[in-house]
Amino acid sequence: MSTTNVDAAAASAESFPLSLNQEFVSLFDSGGDDGPFGSRNHLVMAWRLTGASIDLAALHAALFDIVERHEALRTRIAEVDGSRYQEILAAGPVRLDLRDFASEPGSSRADRAEALVAEIETETMSPTVSPFLRAVLARFDDSDAVLVLMAHHLATDGISLGVMIRDLANCYAIRIGRGTPTLPVAPQYRDYCDWEREHAGPASRVAREYWRRQLDGARFTAIPTDFPRSAGLPESTAKHHFLLPGDVVSAIDGLARKSRATRFMVFAAAYQLLVHRLTGTTDLVTAIFTPGRGDRRFEESVGSFFNFVPLRTNLAGCATYEDVLTRTRRACLDAYSYDIPTVQIFAEAPQLMEPAMADNGTAAVFESVPDQNPITLAPDGLTFTRITRLLRSQSLCSAVPDGALWDVNKDPSGDGIGTVAYKRNLFSDDTVASMAADFGQIARDFSASPDASAGLL
Repeated sequence: MSTTNVDAAAASAESFPLSLNQEFVSLFDSGGDDGPFGSRNHLVMAWRLTGASIDLAALHAALFDIVERHEALRTRIAEVDGSRYQEILAAGPVRLDLRDFASEPGSSRADRAEALVAEIETETMSPTVSPFLRAVLARFDDSDAVLVLMAHHLATDGISLGVMIRDLANCYAIRIGRGTPTLPVAPQYRDYCDWEREHAGPASRVAREYWRRQLDGARFTAIPTDFPRSAGLPESTAKHHFLLPGDVVSAIDGLARKSRATRFMVFAAAYQLLVHRLTGTTDLVTAIFTPGRGDRRFEESVGSFFNFVPLRTNLAGCATYEDVLTRTRRACLDAYSYDIPTVQIFAEAPQLMEPAMADNGTAAVFESVPDQNPITLAPDGLTFTRITRLLRSQSLCSAVPDGALWDVNKDPSGDGIGTVAYKRNLFSDDTVASMAADFGQIARDFSASPDASAGLL
């Protein structure tokens, strides 16, 4: 987009304040390319499209349709005199890049698709030029292709990408004359921003009182780093992938059912033990991401909603893995019950994050974003299936603001796929690989003998 077009778009833009989530991520902004307002703060997801030939014109038009439907994909963060705000711009065409993978044999297509996802993650996206969505379509043959979407994280989150691909499939079906408008009403992100500010006062009082009590005297349990911040090493984010065998995940699911917990809670309990073993701390304060949507009507919306929520879990006196799970489950349930924007939690515990800002310490977050079911366009027969089996570690990928981000989820095959995205200016590759291996062993021990000793230090 030319400077003239940018100026014209800005002149006609609607503006409104930042969301409380965007205010939170502003705390991590130092102006770098790897920061939350930089060009590497993007999300990348991929889907295998099978069963029918793809109409390129219809796909391109459908991409425009979802940008028009969801304002967040054309809302940029502007700044005047040090104050940031959001500007809604007019909808414009989405960049759609085409790749020809016709020579790829069927036996290696999954590997080629994974390599494409890793390649796209190394690329950048402007945080100021709308729309904040890009697509890459790679075709193996007339009925087999890979669609990769990249969206800036200021405009979207993991749940939003699931909403977007469903909407894209629906709009594509309409464009090829195989569907009717059936999408639910999608409130805009600015509607959410208005709603959360209306509820930021009296409606959040009970939750704020809970966090004030829960975090009284608490400090975040920082993970020791390999390199001090003061070394001034160049910032970049890498990604380590690891696999948990299907029998381990199946046993974890069984333990979750028996304990009235979720798979995420069992994985989070294993992570709590890992942090304990790394730090020797029993009064743990770790972090998870919650959807942060606040009200069910925003489930159809696209935007950056997630909340960074602290979990305070005291493992003192835990004799078995089941004891650790019981306390982790309780901490998760309370966090979900009192989920409010992170800046409001920090206001009740202003000293909480000091250890994570230390020269030799940092924060890590544990999350699990569930996969979506395949989407089939009938009667055309085109199926969208998310690609989740990604095991290729990367030296450069989508940025995390600081420290590390853990994600563990169940692949359709039944295996667990784990990912650690981490700052290479803080951690060595070997350290992250070792932490992932230790987590895998704890998960195996947890699932095999939940009544065995948890081995607390």
